[in-house]
Amino acid sequence: MPLGTRRFVTTLVLMTSATTPLPERGDGNFARDFVPPTHRGLRLVRIFLPLLDSARRPVRWSQFVDLENASASLSWWELVDEVADDFPEVRDLVSCGGELDEATAEALQDAVGDSLLQSLRWDGYWENPASSNPVYVYEHEYSLADLLRSDLRAGTRIPEFVWDEAGTFAWGARLYPDSLIVACRPGNFTKLRADPRLDTVTIRLERDILPPSFGD
Repeated sequence: MPLGTRRFVTTLVLMTSATTPLPERGDGNFARDFVPPTHRGLRLVRIFLPLLDSARRPVRWSQFVDLENASASLSWWELVDEVADDFPEVRDLVSCGGELDEATAEALQDAVGDSLLQSLRWDGYWENPASSNPVYVYEHEYSLADLLRSDLRAGTRIPEFVWDEAGTFAWGARLYPDSLIVACRPGNFTKLRADPRLDTVTIRLERDILPPSFGD
């Protein structure tokens, strides 16, 4: 493992230590805890991955809630409680479990560009071979690998943790993610927030959490 990558992984794992701030609420960690300390000075945005209907077609969160006025800590179950009377069909939707649809894959490819990225993928997915030298993050085993832009395509599962060694781009998520916490430079942040292919909301570092994925 290159020195820079080894140092980064060590830093990533340290964010799970006892010194990590506990969340103010009991249903999740602070959003900032899902990106490395080296990237926490960047702008943070939460990307909501589309839901799936009974035909496995993507359905966006923004179909049911105005994300411009929504909390970045919004959980799916909170949304269901709020809108089920008006949109009973939300009870039949399921999480994508981190599997990318075409529009989201293309938007993330554009955001990544030609960056050289590292990733951590959970060893528990059936399609992932278990690593002989796993990295532990939040008590789960992950395998370290390079991430290419072409790896982000429809029908594939997104890695839970991704970063560049330049400190300009990263994301983190829970297992079977229904959303991503993305850290990026202001220009990329503005593009992500304005991208019509994505449902996004701005994160406030000191307040917002990443609630449990309803796909897990």
